Amino acid sequence: MRQVSAKRRAYRASDEGKDALEYMGKVKQLPCCICGAPGPCEAHHPIHDRFGTRKSSDFDVIPLCPIHHRIGECAIHNGKERWRERYGNDYDFVEITRKKVGEME
Repeated sequence: MRQVSAKRRAYRASDEGKDALEYMGKVKQLPCCICGAPGPCEAHHPIHDRFGTRKSSDFDVIPLCPIHHRIGECAIHNGKERWRERYGNDYDFVEITRKKVGEME
């Protein structure tokens, strides 16, 4: 099991961290934004055009099924440029996802 850093543990315990976990939980209930496979999905932090190693915000995640996220031939983590050619920039799905989460409330 992966160790959680003290910094991440403190963030998760904060109000912002709790809100982020709740938001990501809602995103995971949505269908995959690529193929429409029903949830639960995985919450993907966008990686296109990101500079540096810092992960994007927990409030910028998008729902991806495991095939489009990490295990399929067309998974973003198996070739982000190939994924972009097929489906576009992963950041383009953030606003759509936020709208769908807002409709859940």
